[in-house]
Amino acid sequence: MNEIALPAVSVVTGVIGLFLGIILGSLLGRVGSLQILAFILRIPIILISSPRQLKSKWRMWQELRDVRKLERLKRQKQIKALEEKITEYKKEMKKTMVQIRRIKWEFREPK
Repeated sequence: MNEIALPAVSVVTGVIGLFLGIILGSLLGRVGSLQILAFILRIPIILISSPRQLKSKWRMWQELRDVRKLERLKRQKQIKALEEKITEYKKEMKKTMVQIRRIKWEFREPK
């Protein structure tokens, strides 16, 4: 039974891989399909061989995601602060322009 099962499983895996390779190759191109197939073939090995490593990698990915999210929020706050500064400067410029017009109007020579 084992002599027949091992080659059968390898043939079935090969056929499925070929089918997925053709489908994904037509959709994603050669590089994308190879990366997805490599990932799909590694999933059972990762789950069986080292669930602790998978958990630690999952935690690392979550921490990286959280760090990126915090960095994005910091940048958004900086952008918002700079936009507020710009609006303040624009208000000051408008006030200055109004003062300049008023002074020009006051000291305008009669015709």
